[in-house]
Amino acid sequence: MLREKAGNRPPAGSSASAILESWLPAAFGAAAHKPEGTSPHLRLCLSGAEGGEWDLQVADGNLRVERHVRRVGIRDDDPDIRIRQSVADFLAVLYPSEDLFELLPASSSVVDLLSPEAQEKELLDRLDGRIKFELEGRRRRRWSVDAAFGRSGMRAGRPRTTVAIDTGTCEKLAAHTLNPVQALLAGRLRVEGDKTFAMQVLMLLATRIGG
Repeated sequence: MLREKAGNRPPAGSSASAILESWLPAAFGAAAHKPEGTSPHLRLCLSGAEGGEWDLQVADGNLRVERHVRRVGIRDDDPDIRIRQSVADFLAVLYPSEDLFELLPASSSVVDLLSPEAQEKELLDRLDGRIKFELEGRRRRRWSVDAAFGRSGMRAGRPRTTVAIDTGTCEKLAAHTLNPVQALLAGRLRVEGDKTFAMQVLMLLATRIGG
């Protein structure tokens, strides 16, 4: 179960819109460390009840969160990163259950995820494609996320790369007893499509998961 640090997670039962539009800006404003520079422009697209689309970006220590509204006949500007996910799977990152690997460790700050370090920004800038991750949880619980990066990712009509992983492998990666390359060679990661792109994304994620 989630071991919350004060202010590190939104109140239980919060809706996705309340988290993004109220709790997250407040948490960011109260954070002791204010990042410099500008973060990648993220568009979060959540499907299902109470879903929607939001644009998020950090610039000079301030977090901008705006609902994105599609306008008929007008082409949207592309974000740097687009994440598609169900509302249920988005909430599962913040409120993990016994059926899923704890995707965001209790020691991690949600605010920090919006402020990539210089090395992580360089890795993000190199990513160009669309990928889907599928996590096999317990009792048939499945979690997934569809992420697009760069021009090729924004133009792709569907993910060109799919990575399937189970909870046990996630736990080993988080504990750093297994790295993505070892997991792939051992068949614990099932990759369909561009394996090089998959490894680029996995190496970036490996810097974020784990306690």
